[in-house]
Amino acid sequence: MKYLFVLFIAVIGFNCSPKLSPDAGWGHQQWVVVEMRKVPVQQSGGRRDAHITFDVTTKKFSGNGGCNQINGNYSVDKNEITFTEVLSTKMSCNDIEFENTFLSTLASIDRYEIRGTDLVLKKKKETMLVLRPK
Repeated sequence: MKYLFVLFIAVIGFNCSPKLSPDAGWGHQQWVVVEMRKVPVQQSGGRRDAHITFDVTTKKFSGNGGCNQINGNYSVDKNEITFTEVLSTKMSCNDIEFENTFLSTLASIDRYEIRGTDLVLKKKKETMLVLRPK
């Protein structure tokens, strides 16, 4: 009986222990878009480079689409990720087509993988975006 009680306590303790979310290491840094739909993205090194910053506590993201400020929500579970309520400011820019493609691509993402230091965002098995920490 004593062993059964100890086993019971151990199982409860294990199930109640905090588990790190898959995105635990993503916060406090910018993830710059270095590739979109298998095409390298040119970087300027400025604040308008397309990027995302994750707030892992609130499951929100913010950043820049290449022209406008962007933000929204995300959810992550195991290797699945979705971006929802993706919003942006509406300034007019020369490269607005890039931003529109980036935002529509972001909304289509359903999974991710970590490849070295890169965050690879996918739609099914197809790589759609590659982000690199700045």
